[in-house]
Amino acid sequence: MAMALAILLLALPSAPQEPGPDRLLLPSRSQQVPEWLADNARRVDPAADGWRTEVLHDSAKHHLHEILDSLFAGAAWDDAPLAPDFRFTTLRPELEVVRDSAALQLWRARTIPELRRPREAFGEALAEFHRHLSDRDAVLPAASFAKLVTVEALDERSFRTHAIVHAHADRRGGGIAQWNLEADLTWTIGADEEDVRLQDFALTAYEEGVSPLPLLQDYGYEVFGDTPTYAEHVLLGTEDYTHRVDHAFGRSYIGAQGIAVGDVNGDGLDDVFLAQQAGLPHRLYLARADGTAEEVSARARVDFLDKARGVLLCDFDGDGDQDLALSTGPNLTIAWNDGDGTFGSRTYLRGPGSEEIYSLAAADPDGDGDLDVYACRYVKNGLLGGVPTPYHDARNGAPNVYWRNDGDHGFTIATEEVGLDDDNTRFSLAAAWEDLDGDGDLDLYVVNDFGRNSFYVNEGGRFREAAVEHGVDDMAAGMGITIGDVDRDLDLDLYVTNMFSSAGRRIASQDDLFMGGRNRDLHGAYVRHARGNTLLVQEAGGRFRDATDEAGVAIGMWGWGAVFFDLENDGWLDAYCPNGFLTNERPKDL
Repeated sequence: MAMALAILLLALPSAPQEPGPDRLLLPSRSQQVPEWLADNARRVDPAADGWRTEVLHDSAKHHLHEILDSLFAGAAWDDAPLAPDFRFTTLRPELEVVRDSAALQLWRARTIPELRRPREAFGEALAEFHRHLSDRDAVLPAASFAKLVTVEALDERSFRTHAIVHAHADRRGGGIAQWNLEADLTWTIGADEEDVRLQDFALTAYEEGVSPLPLLQDYGYEVFGDTPTYAEHVLLGTEDYTHRVDHAFGRSYIGAQGIAVGDVNGDGLDDVFLAQQAGLPHRLYLARADGTAEEVSARARVDFLDKARGVLLCDFDGDGDQDLALSTGPNLTIAWNDGDGTFGSRTYLRGPGSEEIYSLAAADPDGDGDLDVYACRYVKNGLLGGVPTPYHDARNGAPNVYWRNDGDHGFTIATEEVGLDDDNTRFSLAAAWEDLDGDGDLDLYVVNDFGRNSFYVNEGGRFREAAVEHGVDDMAAGMGITIGDVDRDLDLDLYVTNMFSSAGRRIASQDDLFMGGRNRDLHGAYVRHARGNTLLVQEAGGRFRDATDEAGVAIGMWGWGAVFFDLENDGWLDAYCPNGFLTNERPKDL
C-alpha cells in the first residue's frame, strides 16, 4: 500500500486537468503534499532506508530479464550484463521422463552438472536452447514469472541471488509448453550498486512440460457473449467502476465479488449467479441446452444493487429447489426460490456489528436435516479500520458469524452457543465444512489472512478449536481452501492458498536489516508468511504433514481460492489455483 501511494504521488500531473470519462481530477504538484505521503514517496528508493541489498536486487533483476529475453523470447543478445570472468553451467541439462499421459508430458533434470563453461560459449548455449524451442514447436515463449527470492551480500564487491523462472508458450499446431527453472546467480559490483554484472550462473532445478491441447480454455464469450450486458458490464474491471457509482452503495475497490453455481429452474442444467460491484445489478444466467446462457436477473427478481461478496445457491428450506443467499454488508439475505427460478420472497438476517461478510459456507453440522450458514468476515471496523496486529499472527479482526437454520425460513445466530466464538477475531476470507477427522460429522476449517488458520472439530454438535493440535494452523496469508484425497490413502488432505511474495522472502530473511535487526525470533514467521500455498497431507492419528515442498505447489502467486479436480481422468486429483489482485489496463500494474 505504501508503494502504491508513493507511485501515485510521483504520477500527479503538473497542472490541473479537466475530468473526463476516463480521467480523475487529481491535485497538482503545487498543492501541499501531506508529510506522510511525501515520506512514502521517498521510501520508493530502497537506499533511503539503507537497504543496499534491495538496490542490488533492482539492478540484478534488470539484467536477469535481459538474459531471459534472449533465452526465451529471441531478443538480440548483448553480453554487456556478463562479467569478464563469467562462467555458467548448462542451460538445459539431461532430462528424464516423470510423466507421460495423453494430456501432459513432463521432463525433469536427471542431474545438473557443476562443470562451468566460459563466457565465450554463452552465445552458442543460447542458440542451442533456441533450437530446443523449435524441437518443442514452441512459438517464442515469454518468461511470465521471474523472481529473485534471495539477495546475499558476499563481500563489498559481490553478492548472490536465487532466481525462480517460469516461462510458457503456445505450440504450433496447438497446445502449450512450459519451462520451470531455478538458479543461483553470483554478481560483481562495479562503480556503484547500479553497475552489476553476472559472474556465475548455476542451474539448480529444471523441468519442462508439454500439453498437446490447451488444458483449460476460456469459453466466456461462447457461453455469455450473447447476453446484452456481458461485454459492457461484466468484462470491465474494478477500476472502471470504483469512482463511477454512488458511494452510498459502498465502495468495493478490491473486488472480491462471489459467484455461485446451481440449477435454479429445475431443468437439469447448472445456472450461474454473479455478484457485481455495488451499484450494478447482480446477474443470474440460466443455462440453455446448446451451451449458451440467458441473463434473467430482473425477471427472477435478483438484480439487487447492494454490495455483495459472498453468494450461495443452496436448498435452505428443503423444498427441492435452490435458494439464493448473499451477504449485504454485515447482514445476510436469503431469497427463496418459488420453484421455477424466480425468487419472490426474502428473509433478512441482521449480523452483529458493521463489518462486511466476505464469503459464505453452508452445511448441516448439527445433523438436523437443514443447512446452516457460516460467514467469514475480515477487518474490524471496515477495510481501512484496523492494522493486523501482530502482522504475522493477528487477532484483531472482525468476528465471524454462524447462523443456525431453525426451519420455517428462520435463522438464529448461534456462534457462541456452539463454541465457534473461540479464536474468532482473525482476518477470515474462506471456510469449508468437511468431516476431516472421519467420525461422521462435519468439522469446519477457516482460512485467515495475517496468521494462523482455525480448525474447529465437531464434538457432538459443539466445536473445539484444534488447529495447532492437528498441525493445520498454517500461519501465512491465507486466502482460500480446497479439500480432497490427493495421495489416495482414503483420508482427506488440505490445499490452502496463500500469498507468495518474493520481496517478503528476500527481506524478512535478512536478519541484520529486517526490523532493524530486532525480534529475530519472529523473522522466520515473516519468511513463512511469504512462502505461498500449503499442501497439508493427513497422516495416521489425524495429524497433518506439510508436504508443500516435496509436491512443488508453493508458488501460486497471490493465491485466492483453489479447487481439486481430476483434469486427466486418471484417478489423481489436480489443483487449479486462481491468482492476482488489482489488474488494470496498463502493462505495469501496481
